[in-house]
Amino acid sequence: MLKNKVEELVDKYLDEVISIRRYLHQNPELSLKEFNTAEFIVKELNKIGLDAQRGRENNGVVSNLNLGKGKKTLMLRADMDALPIQEETNFEFKSKNPGVMHACGHDVHTSILLGVSKVLNEIKDEINGNVKFVFQPAEENNPTGGAPLMIKEGVLENPHVDNAVALHVWDYPIGTIALKPNAMMSESNRIFITIKGQASHASKPHEGHDAIVCAAYLITQLQTIVSRAIDPSDVVVLTLSKINGGVRYNVLPGEVSIEGTVRCSSVEACEILPDKIEEFVKDVCKIHGCDYEYKFNHGYPVTMNDPKLTKLVKKSIINSMGEDSLIEMDNPDTGGEDFSFFAKEVPSCFMFLGCKSEKNEDTCILHNSKFNCDEDCIKIGIKTMVNIVIDYFK
Repeated sequence: MLKNKVEELVDKYLDEVISIRRYLHQNPELSLKEFNTAEFIVKELNKIGLDAQRGRENNGVVSNLNLGKGKKTLMLRADMDALPIQEETNFEFKSKNPGVMHACGHDVHTSILLGVSKVLNEIKDEINGNVKFVFQPAEENNPTGGAPLMIKEGVLENPHVDNAVALHVWDYPIGTIALKPNAMMSESNRIFITIKGQASHASKPHEGHDAIVCAAYLITQLQTIVSRAIDPSDVVVLTLSKINGGVRYNVLPGEVSIEGTVRCSSVEACEILPDKIEEFVKDVCKIHGCDYEYKFNHGYPVTMNDPKLTKLVKKSIINSMGEDSLIEMDNPDTGGEDFSFFAKEVPSCFMFLGCKSEKNEDTCILHNSKFNCDEDCIKIGIKTMVNIVIDYFK
């Protein structure tokens, strides 16, 4: 059977793919600077006889398997950029680039997709359609992202992409894959607030307008938007994660800046939040005699999973991995993902690949300097993606 052959081929390439992952982990590159990573991917694809094209204005890599065969094209996407984080692990293959780390698992995603390309290349005669491998830069470059750059350069055409699939390592148990139809991940936005009061001597606060006190009230009041102004069934997060103000202990500051993120998973909530937040800012500042500047930056859209394709993916996961391997999520995750731009253009499916085990249960935290991904998930990721391709073209 074909799926038995897949199992053999995954095992055949597994050690090589793990070595690739460790090389990529040791040589991370930031968004839009993935020059060596892209070149490495091209060479790996060329090794197995696949042509690969580099982006004209980005470091994206695109390759096709069975170009011109069949009527449909399925796109498989992996992101490949790293984060500006100083790695604090004891891995032999820890980052050699100071201040740069694959703390979000994109090295794993890239190595998995290279593994998928190697396996599918050996069974391409059994697949009646084209598979487009897309290695995308700048996923971490919110709000711009790398997906729109590749879409602009025509990644969804020549040949036209009918559907797209991607995965992301996540802190689910090893051996599991989580997903849901419709909203899978949230819209990821940023807010910038500057409170403008009036400076004075700290011993005479009545002569000024205290921007710090105003900011303190505002920070607590904004939290009630989620609990009192939004439908409880909507997934919404409002986090104010940066505040800056003051120059000296005895100077009442005239200005405080606040930055944060807003996540929402429904169209209604995403439409309400920008104006609702500004209403609170305006009212609180008025009470404290302050003025303000406010900016709401829309980031990555909600990542939407096409119900029909998601149903096919679920069935494929159960058939290849067993029912216990599938986690059907109740609510969207509050993270953001620029795969959402692809999903706006073609029916798509995004899933979470469990990478948490006894080996890393305390360090399986994304965007953390000690992030540790259990490499056993690599085999599961390759096997899952290959079988999805097989089932898709049946």
